[in-house]
Amino acid sequence: MYIKYDESELFEFFECEPVPVGDDDAGDLIFTYSDNEFKLILFLSTYEMYVNISITYKDNIVYSQKYSNVLEINQIERQNIKIVLKDGNTLILKKNPQIGVIAE
Repeated sequence: MYIKYDESELFEFFECEPVPVGDDDAGDLIFTYSDNEFKLILFLSTYEMYVNISITYKDNIVYSQKYSNVLEINQIERQNIKIVLKDGNTLILKKNPQIGVIAE
C-alpha cells in the first residue's frame, strides 16, 4: 500500500519541487511553502503511509503533528490540499488568508 497523490498538485500548492529524503526510491519527500515568516512543511512517507505536518513562525515550531494511515492527498482548490485518513477523517492544508491546518 502507498499514499495516492499527484505530485504536480503538490508542486502547484507548495510552489516548489519536493526534497527527497534518503534514497530516491524510498518515497520520503519534504514539501515546503513559505509566506512571510511562516512556513508550512509537509513530510510525506509514501510507503509507510504517514505525513508529518509542521507550521513554523520565524523558524520556531508552532504546530507539528504526525498523521498515520493516510490514504490519499488531493488538491481541492489552488489554495487548499485535502489529506484523507483511513478512519474517514480529513485534514485541510491551507495557504490563505493564513497558513493553517483544519482537522475535519
